[in-house]
Amino acid sequence: MLELLNPAAAWWLLLVPALVALYLLRPRPQRKAVSSLRLWQALPDIERPRARLRRLPRSLLLLLQALLLLAGAVALMQPAFSSSLGKRHLVILLDASGSMQASDGASSRFEEAKAEARKLVAGLTLEERATILRVGTDVTTLCSACTRPDAEQAIAGARPGVGRADLSSALGVVAGLATHSEQGRVDAVLISDGAFDSLPAEGLPSSLRFVHVGKSADNRAITVLSARRPPDGSQGYEVYGRVENFGASEAIIEVSALADTVPLETHNLTLPPGGHADLIWQVPAGTARFTANMNSPDALAADNHTVLFLPKDNQYKVVVNAAQPALYRRVLEGIPGIQVTDKQSDIAPAFTVIEGRLPETLPVGSLLLVNPDGEPLPSQGDIGNVRPLSGAAAHPLLDGIDLGALIVQKAHRYGEVSWLEPLVQSEGGPLLLAGERDGRRIAMLTFDPADSNLSKLAAFPLLMSNVVDWLYPLAGSQALRPGERLYLSPGSTVDTPDGRNLSVSAQGTFADTEQQGLYTVKKGNETLTQFAVNMSDGQESDLAPRAHPELDRQDSATAAQGATRQEMWSPVAGLALLLLGGEWVFYCWKRGQA
Repeated sequence: MLELLNPAAAWWLLLVPALVALYLLRPRPQRKAVSSLRLWQALPDIERPRARLRRLPRSLLLLLQALLLLAGAVALMQPAFSSSLGKRHLVILLDASGSMQASDGASSRFEEAKAEARKLVAGLTLEERATILRVGTDVTTLCSACTRPDAEQAIAGARPGVGRADLSSALGVVAGLATHSEQGRVDAVLISDGAFDSLPAEGLPSSLRFVHVGKSADNRAITVLSARRPPDGSQGYEVYGRVENFGASEAIIEVSALADTVPLETHNLTLPPGGHADLIWQVPAGTARFTANMNSPDALAADNHTVLFLPKDNQYKVVVNAAQPALYRRVLEGIPGIQVTDKQSDIAPAFTVIEGRLPETLPVGSLLLVNPDGEPLPSQGDIGNVRPLSGAAAHPLLDGIDLGALIVQKAHRYGEVSWLEPLVQSEGGPLLLAGERDGRRIAMLTFDPADSNLSKLAAFPLLMSNVVDWLYPLAGSQALRPGERLYLSPGSTVDTPDGRNLSVSAQGTFADTEQQGLYTVKKGNETLTQFAVNMSDGQESDLAPRAHPELDRQDSATAAQGATRQEMWSPVAGLALLLLGGEWVFYCWKRGQA
C-alpha cells in the first residue's frame, strides 16, 4: 500500500501551476535586426509589450522545470510502500539506568538511545501506534498507544537516572500489552548498553529485539560511602569509602573530602585495572554534611561525587509502644541520631514500633510491628520451636545479617497478605516480613523477642540498624539509593538536583529520587531537611560491554517481521536532482544556440 509519511508537504505542488502561470503571462519577445543601438535614441520611450495571456508554448524547458518541481514536492511528501503484514504496536523499552549517562564521544549513551528510538518511531505508518517505556528504578509510561509525533515528543523529554533498570517489570508490561493490545501485533525493542544481569531466556517475549548502544569506556567510581560512630565512643563520625578502577589500564586518582566546607585529608591513589582502595576519614563532631570527590575525569561523572548527611544527636524520634520498651530503647539509642519516646506528638516520628495488639487506627509513617494481632493482621494460631530455613530473600533488611542461630519458641501464624513479602521463613511460617501499604513501609516480626534468643544475638543490633535505614532512610548513615521512597511531611515540596519543584503526595510519600545530587524539602519558605542520592553502584559504573545471547537470538525473527515499509523518497529526490541537471544543460544549450 502506498502512503505519504509527510502529507503536509503537498503544498509544494502549488509551484507547478505557478510555473505554468509565469509562462502564460510572460510577454513574447520580438526579434528585430538593427544596424546599431546608438540610432535608438528614444529607446526608453518605446512602449513595451504588456503581459497578457498567451498560448502555452511547446517548450522542453517548461516540461523539465515542471517535472523537477513535481519530483521535488513528491520527495518532500516521503512516499512509502507498506507491506500487508497488518498493523503494529511498537513498544520501545528505553534503558534509563545510571550507566546510560556515560559519555561516548560528543554525546551520552542515553542520547544515542533516544536517536535510535526516533529512528524506530519514524518507521510507523499512519495507522500504527507506539508505546514508550522509560525503564529506570521504576517503569514509567512516557507515551501509550500514541501517534508518531506524540512518540517523538515523549522521547525528546526522557531523562536518565542513576539507578538500575527494572527490566523484569518492563518485560511484564510488554507481556501484558502482547496479550491485550488492540492496536495490532506487538513488536518490542529494548534499547540499552547491556549493563544488566542476564535475563531468563524462557520468559522473554517472542517479538523482543535488542538494540545495543555505547562502547567500552574506562571509568573510576566511588562505589561505597557510609558513616558510623567511632568504636572508641568519641564524638564525630568515621566515614568509610571505596574507590574502584573499572578501566583496562592503571589509573592515578585523587580523592578529596569536605566536612561541611572544611577540607579533610586528600588521598592520592594508583589503582591497577580492576583494583580498588578502601579509605577512611575522621570527621569532626558537629559536621552536618560530608562530601567526597574523585578528581579524575572519566566517561561517567555521576559516580565521581558523593554526599552524606550525618545525623545529629536525638534528631529523629522513634515511638515505641511495647510492654517492655527497654529492649528497643537500648538498641535503638545506640544508632546515631535516634531518640526513643513512648509519646506521639504533632511532628511525625521517623517510625513507630508497635508490639502486640494493634490500635484501631494505625499511626502515620512507617511501622515496625512485633508479634502483632488485630486488623488487618489477625493471627491464625501459633507455631513453636522453629528456626529459620536457609535461603533468605535478598532485601535491605537482611544486609550483612546471618540469622541462622535464631531459635523461636513461639510465634504467630498469619494468613497470606498480598502487600507483605516473607523474608525469613521457618517450617511453620514466616518469621520476618516487609512491604509497603498506603505509601508507607512496614516491617513485621511474627514473634516477641522475649520468646526467642534474638536479643542475645550479634545480629539483633545490625537488624535494628537495617530497620532504621529501611523504614526511614533519612535517619540512616548512608545516602539514599536511587529510586528509594521516602515518607515526608504531607503538603511539603522538594527541590530536586535538576531544578524541579515537586509536591509530596497527600499520603506523605515521595519517590522521584532517581537523580544524583542534593534534595531540599520545604514547607512554604521554611527548609525542613535535606538529603542526598548517590550513584554508588559498581554494576552501573562498570562500562565494559556485556554479552546477552538470550537477547541476540531474537534478532533474526524480529528483523523478518520488522520490514513493513519501503520508503521511496530517496529515488524520487534523486530523480529531481537529475532533472535539475538536465534542465540546466538544456538551458545552456539554448543560450548557446541563440
